[in-house]
Amino acid sequence: MAYSHSTRETCEALRISDRTLLRLRREGVLRAGDHFRASGAGIRKPPLLWNIEEVERTLARRSRREL
Repeated sequence: MAYSHSTRETCEALRISDRTLLRLRREGVLRAGDHFRASGAGIRKPPLLWNIEEVERTLARRSRREL
């Protein structure tokens, strides 16, 4: 898995807002270890690194289910 994109890069690539990304995390659609990981150990609020390809697959599957 390639956790190499910042939140900003992920939002730009997927054309979604950071609020949407946060909402999807809170709702459990995007999960730690599958879609993102923290990039700093011991930091209170570490920046997240995202696996854009996995996020994109999950959002595509979710869209097809809702249609």
